[in-house]
Amino acid sequence: MASIKIEDDCLTPDMQIVLRYNGPNPFGAYGKIKRLMREIWEVESIAFWEREFRWDATDNSFLIKCYISRGIDKYTKVLIEVFLQGVQPSDPNQNGNMEIRIGGYITSSFGGGSVIDDAKNPFFKLLFWFYFRYFYQDQRRYYIKEWCYNRVQKLKKEIQKLLNILPPHSV
Repeated sequence: MASIKIEDDCLTPDMQIVLRYNGPNPFGAYGKIKRLMREIWEVESIAFWEREFRWDATDNSFLIKCYISRGIDKYTKVLIEVFLQGVQPSDPNQNGNMEIRIGGYITSSFGGGSVIDDAKNPFFKLLFWFYFRYFYQDQRRYYIKEWCYNRVQKLKKEIQKLLNILPPHSV
């Protein structure tokens, strides 16, 4: 059965926020960032996962890709991605560096479960258009703003505060 799927980036048009950190123990910040992500999106540990965790012992570099998936309602869910890449010196007191990339998207899926709510059914298309246009569109805009954009910005500010990264100066 066909379904209707609508997907938007949280940070359009930029797609990602990039933070750069130079300082002591960059890898130590990972545990704190993980906790911040779970707190900001109000999820348990089951909704947080690491897709990739790499550590190169030759130069002490690391790469971590972690995600949070949060269902907001019956139709919509948000997926947040945070990539951390850097170098951790063998002495934690020495300065290392790390680049943090934050992004995400929100997805809404409708229909596809039976013949009645198949996206190829013209009657379903008409009902979907009416429901989405007059009832769900404003709710979805709220989700994009609150659950996507505002919370990603909050994570960025919390990471900046945690790592003492100053925001760029505007000219």
